[in-house]
This record gives sequence, structure tokens and C-alpha cells, in this order.
Amino acid sequence: MIGTGIHGAVTWVDLSTPDVASAVHFYRELFGWTDVEESETPMGQYFIGIAGDRRVGGMMGQGPELAGTPAMWTTFIYADDIEATVVKVEEVGGTVLEKPFDIPGDARVAVVADSTGAVFGLFAGPQIEGEYFSREIGGVSWVELLTRAPDVAETFYADLFGWTAETSTTSGVTYTTFLMGEEMVAGLMMMPDQVPAGAPNHWGSYFTVADCHLAEAQAVELGGQILVPTKILDMGKFAVLCDPQGAVFNVMEYVE
Repeated sequence: MIGTGIHGAVTWVDLSTPDVASAVHFYRELFGWTDVEESETPMGQYFIGIAGDRRVGGMMGQGPELAGTPAMWTTFIYADDIEATVVKVEEVGGTVLEKPFDIPGDARVAVVADSTGAVFGLFAGPQIEGEYFSREIGGVSWVELLTRAPDVAETFYADLFGWTAETSTTSGVTYTTFLMGEEMVAGLMMMPDQVPAGAPNHWGSYFTVADCHLAEAQAVELGGQILVPTKILDMGKFAVLCDPQGAVFNVMEYVE
């Protein structure tokens, strides 16, 4: 996996939700996070889930301007020059939804959409050492783009970040891995047929769990839903779940 603080690397995931207190409880219980850090920002309270000694992802309540917007996890990608990257997003067919703005920690973020409409964030700030992805229980192990126009998406991310695409088909399933050099960055799949036609193209996050079936049961007990029951892959088991506020996420149990 590629290091976190490199242009074009996935660096963070972030939840926007209408009920952040409920979300904190749900994910802390489900993933067994050892702690949840809380801080005050100009945009409101911000919560960060901790797995072991690793920061996993952030959670924030939606402001009045986002009333009625679905709860969602957003993938953030590192940009060494966020102003120039935002300009390039539009040049290669994307859309700027929120121009770069300052956040605590001497960092800047922006929210954009790719040329297929999938929303993601850009992050620029102090260099972060190490890799973001982790197979530690409760950590984020992977992110993946689901889109109905994979060829268009491949071109967009190649133009924006220099990603290359490596596609293979296993057991009838076609999967694309985005690479920077020889290092894996993220995944890409054609939107599955069972996804409702109205669902937008989107980025999804995978959280590591010890037992996929148990995670399903716990999610339901905590008020969530199972959208795609556990499926078996060569690398382990995964399921697609939904939290009580409607945010969709994936869980992954890896084969040792």
C-alpha cells in the first residue's frame, strides 16, 4: 500500500450524519474502538474513532445547510497542492462542490465529484507518516469506487492523480485496482445490478472485523441494517451494512 501523505494516496474517511451522538455509539460498539477523541471545530464537534493507537476516521453532525442530506462516508485523497488540484478536477471533467477551506491542524480540505458524479474529498496538510489502510480490527482496510461508467472513472483518476488501472476477472466478477507505480491505491467496480437505479455512483469504505457474521448481527442489534449479506472471497468475507442514519459501509473479515 502507498504511504498516506503522498499526492494521490487515500488519507482519511469521514462521516457526515444528522445524529452524530448515535453514530459514535453505533461504530464504537460495532468495531470495538478503544477510544473516541472529541474536539471542537469552527464547524462543530468532531469525533475520531481510535482502534488500538490508530486513528480510524472522523464523524461530524450535519449543519443546517445540509438538512435532508443522506448520511454518508466520504473518502479523502491527499493533494500536495489543493488549490491546483481543485482547478484540475474541473479541467478533467469533475465538479467542485466545496472550494478549499481551512480546518484545525494547519490543514485544508475540499469536496469534489469525479466525472461520473462520485463524491470524494481532497486533503492537504502536514505530512502523515505510514499507511492509512490497516487490517487491525476496527480500522479502514480499503476504499472502493462503485460506478456505472468505469472507463470514464479510470480516465478521470489517471488524469487527476496519475493512477493506473489493473483489471482482472475472477469467478465472473470483474475488479479493477488503481495503482501508483506498483503500489495499490483503491478499488473500482461496476455498480452491481442489485443497487437501486437511483443510487449515485459513490466511494465506499471497508472496515476490518474479526467475524463478518457477528458484525452483521451486532449491526442489526445496534439499529443498523444488512444490505448485502456475507459473501466469501479468496481473501476472506465481506458484507455491506447500513448504520441507523442510513450511511452505507462495508465490513471485511480477512483470511489469516
